[in-house]
Amino acid sequence: MTTTAPEAVFDVLRGEQFADRATEWEHAGAVPREDIDHLAGYGLLGITVDTAHQGSDLPLTAVTDVHRLVAAASPSLHSLLVVHAMVCHALRRFASAEIREAFLPELATGRVIAAFALTETDGGADAGALATTIDRDGDTLRVTGVKRWLSFGQIADAYLVFGLTGVLDSCALVDAGPGVRVEGEPRTSGLRAARLARVTFDGATAPANRAVGRPGTGIPFVATSCLTLGRLYVAAGAAGIAQAALDLAVTHTASRTKGDTVLGDRQLVRGLLADAAIATESAAHYVRAAAREVEDRAPTAAVTAARAKLLASRAASSVTATASRLLGAEGQTENHPLARLIAAARVHEVIEGPTEVLQDVVAAALLRDPGAARRGQHR
Repeated sequence: MTTTAPEAVFDVLRGEQFADRATEWEHAGAVPREDIDHLAGYGLLGITVDTAHQGSDLPLTAVTDVHRLVAAASPSLHSLLVVHAMVCHALRRFASAEIREAFLPELATGRVIAAFALTETDGGADAGALATTIDRDGDTLRVTGVKRWLSFGQIADAYLVFGLTGVLDSCALVDAGPGVRVEGEPRTSGLRAARLARVTFDGATAPANRAVGRPGTGIPFVATSCLTLGRLYVAAGAAGIAQAALDLAVTHTASRTKGDTVLGDRQLVRGLLADAAIATESAAHYVRAAAREVEDRAPTAAVTAARAKLLASRAASSVTATASRLLGAEGQTENHPLARLIAAARVHEVIEGPTEVLQDVVAAALLRDPGAARRGQHR
């Protein structure tokens, strides 16, 4: 199946069939490759790729809308959408024309699934602690190291690997195959179906033209640019989780009675719902505003993306907690949709920068330019 109009993506994601399949994935603990291929046929994996390379090149605000819909149904599939888009972005912006022509159509159509290989055991995602090496030998790159917690790393066809070339940070696109050993990571409660992997590169080779950017640009340019997008996408996913939890709470309190009173008629319940709605809508609006800033490559885009992720992940945690209180025992069962949303909300406070790290990023920007916040209010 070839990619179709962008509207088809939204139609599929809003359909009951998608929600039902997403529930099955979470229960089974894996999103099957055939289901990914099916969704790719509607253009899901090509929304950030330009039309010249078989993508639909949606505006970034529309891309975040897709991320909200996907995360609300399946946080696990959303993690694939995030990392796949980050790899597409890296190639589109930093790879050679030859690599763009060869790989972007494959990524856009889902014929190639890509994973983002930055995190390591000892240093986490700390670029300064990279132990992986990417050595050049003539026309060949040789990659050695271990990467952890790669979303959909178990079924990836290619990996965007960050490492050191001599003393300089670099990155390269490496195919799955000889010299690449893939092992499943323990499942996490919030991303049960994300096919997380530990990937060992044991002298894996790639042509030298698979380098993405020059040595010395791997972290400050490629990774930083990708992580800004990653934070925006994770923020959009967190906003989607908050919306899904709010919908469950509203549906429950509108119909549940206690004695002769509908639960939603109680003032305390209405107060909780109102606060949850404001938190959810604030996160969604801020994510869309951040998307416009990132798309415009504004100087403040990286900090704004960090703000969006901080705000939205907190909204996901607070709204799922409110929904849990309102649904009571019904929402505590293992297979209830709310239980998955609560677990996913916890994950979203950690991935792409924990809360404390993002607080430091936001505060550091304020302290560098104390008047920035006041000026931003008048934009």
